Amino acid sequence: MTARHYLGVSGLARQLGVPRRDVSKWLSQYPATSEHPFPEPDVEVDGAPGWALERVPEVDLWRTALPGRTA
Repeated sequence: MTARHYLGVSGLARQLGVPRRDVSKWLSQYPATSEHPFPEPDVEVDGAPGWALERVPEVDLWRTALPGRTA
């Protein structure tokens, strides 16, 4: 059996081309209860969130729709 690979905060930041602190900030500023919730992680390991690689485009779309962001 092959283990599935997930991206942590650092890996997701690398894929998006942003600093790790941006992803950490989004996680805290845009919880599930907010008007623009950050995409929920696919897994959590020892309290650390993880997203599947194929969800990077979804997170990127979320980022481009951030309030106050212009095209």
